[in-house]
Amino acid sequence: MTQTAQLILVLGMHRSGTSAWARALRVLGADLGARLLPPLPCNPKGFFEDADVYACNKELLRLLGASWSHWPPPPALEQRRLAGGEAGAAALALLREKCAADAPVGLKDPRLSLLMPFWRPVLAAAGLRPHCLICLRSPQSVAASLARRDALGAEHSQALWVAHTLGALTGSAGLPRMLADYDALLRAPQTALERLSLFLNRPVDAAERAAFCNDFLDAALCHHRGEDAPSDPEGAPAPEGQAQNAAADPAPWGALARRIYAALRSGPDNKPPAPFDDLESPACARALGAWLATMRRLPPPPAGAPRPTAPPEGARP
Repeated sequence: MTQTAQLILVLGMHRSGTSAWARALRVLGADLGARLLPPLPCNPKGFFEDADVYACNKELLRLLGASWSHWPPPPALEQRRLAGGEAGAAALALLREKCAADAPVGLKDPRLSLLMPFWRPVLAAAGLRPHCLICLRSPQSVAASLARRDALGAEHSQALWVAHTLGALTGSAGLPRMLADYDALLRAPQTALERLSLFLNRPVDAAERAAFCNDFLDAALCHHRGEDAPSDPEGAPAPEGQAQNAAADPAPWGALARRIYAALRSGPDNKPPAPFDDLESPACARALGAWLATMRRLPPPPAGAPRPTAPPEGARP
């Protein structure tokens, strides 16, 4: 029997459609919070992101000596230690506050993808088993969008794409989860909403669906379209020799990101290909293990833009 969702976490890399998928949760009756981040020129329709959860995640990354845009990602062991202290107690109180009502709750912040080793024990302490949406978008398109918004280089951006995507996949293991392809949402929103409804076991609100499909979604939401990665009919990791030689590629992070996306992206039926239509399958676990092994072997990506003292005008901090 499908579990009815009470808490939905929207995971995935920045500029990957996380805001659009979070907005889609309202069609299924989810409450996104009373204190949302305000729209900015880089996201004029809004982030649909709880300001308190956003502030909590930024502080967690600060305590870990990390940020979403700088390498390396925060280590899992340090996150679990942090969860056992004052930061974990504060996060637990925040989570209980946000989930106090009977209505289903949607919480979105791309930083969650990097911080799931912290949040998993906090969620368990709160007695919550969230449904997770893992948002996907072409890494080339994400890199182009981040180049315009944050002046990040392509290889650095695609390394961040790998870290966020694999962080979302590993961090959501064992939870109800669904790959949420941004291009599939734009291409066939009605089909995407039906699939989301089945996943969450929640009915579609007809008025909200009309507002979402007719008013919210438009071509302008596609912040920047890069060339899509070629499809990978096998949906499998690179052969062992190819994976071992990944570091010899002049842009190894981009190559790894494109391969992961080609395996995970939705097909013409707007569904992920096998074996990634079942994220708990042994074949999926093997592919994920191979990608993680490649990620660990690669040299650090070229440094991104210098850490700014203030965000660029119109950009999200």
